[in-house]
Amino acid sequence: MEFTIKRSEFFKGLQSAQGVADTKGAIPILSHILIEAISKDPSGIWIYATDLNVGIKGFYKASVKSGGRFTVNARKLFDIVRELSEEDVHISEVQGLQYQDAGEQPGLHREAQAEGLWLNLVCGNYNTRLSGLPFDEFPPFPSYGDDYLIKFDPLQLSDMVKKTIFSVSADETRYTLNGTLLEAEDDTIKMVSTDGHRLSYIKRKNPRKVDKKLSVIIPRKTTAELLKLAETWSEQGKSDDEAVFFSMYENHMVFRKGNFVLVSRVIDGQFPGYDTVIPSNNDKRIIVNRELFIRALKRVSLLSDEKSKMVKFKIGKDMELISDTAGIGEAKERIDIKYGGEEVIIGLNAKYLIDVLTAADSDEIFFDIKDPSSPTLFKPSNDDDYKCVIMPMRLQ
Repeated sequence: MEFTIKRSEFFKGLQSAQGVADTKGAIPILSHILIEAISKDPSGIWIYATDLNVGIKGFYKASVKSGGRFTVNARKLFDIVRELSEEDVHISEVQGLQYQDAGEQPGLHREAQAEGLWLNLVCGNYNTRLSGLPFDEFPPFPSYGDDYLIKFDPLQLSDMVKKTIFSVSADETRYTLNGTLLEAEDDTIKMVSTDGHRLSYIKRKNPRKVDKKLSVIIPRKTTAELLKLAETWSEQGKSDDEAVFFSMYENHMVFRKGNFVLVSRVIDGQFPGYDTVIPSNNDKRIIVNRELFIRALKRVSLLSDEKSKMVKFKIGKDMELISDTAGIGEAKERIDIKYGGEEVIIGLNAKYLIDVLTAADSDEIFFDIKDPSSPTLFKPSNDDDYKCVIMPMRLQ
């Protein structure tokens, strides 16, 4: 195997792959990526990575002198290429150790030493050699076809993931909450996430009408990798209208855009019913400037309790934000609002609210309340199909 590739193109591929490779696992091959060089037109390389639950592959243009396959440690190669100058990178597979002293080298995988699995990298005046593992140990990539269930615009996908990912539960014991619910029915797509204390919901149009309702939970790690990819794809989407397609095959899901594919196992189980959690009768609406609100909240929350992150909201003619933590101090700030109802005081987790305000992209936020003990509803003033629910905290 031998090829030459632009450093920026190579780095792009390695950046996507190293987030998936299992660098801390007990199976050595999963900490490696598989590079497959293709000499036929179009000439280039495929880069594969997997942790057995999530897998990615992408095709990158390169000048290939001879094809072949090779595995190499994902993190080491990524760290090296990150520091290289913007010159072409020349990669070649080297047979044998080719050292002056060809004896056993300490710290190297014995199979690599015995079989001479070495990758040589040259960029400008820099030269390095990395050992690999037999490529036939690398897990096969799951099969998939060209049919699809959902067609995303890259900007749409990026927006939907960004506005729901922060509510995914990190509690491993609540398995079905460790991911984002993706639903498709008729011509509608929904994404929902919750950790039991807050919930994010977004609904958008699906260009393709589905015949049968789809409901699948995307695991947390997959959601995180999808966000990285979707943000990259959305940047490309400014000059590239190629869609992102979603499909299901056996026990895995597939997101693909052109020559890039993300596959993942699904989370088995029933996602909690979310429709009953989203309040429909919160009769007290506060309208507040988003930028003004988030800046004040960040300042006041600096003196909130480290564990609870609670900030009190005293709502009347204006809104006063209050934090008071014993042994630390207190902070208060008033901001202008639009509200004509009775005075109400409510306590909320400041971090949860900052996440919501950061994800929203309107000038004004609707803050809907029923009473101090009922779920609060937040939504942008310009988008009725994006909603976030935060459970209030007990006031002392």
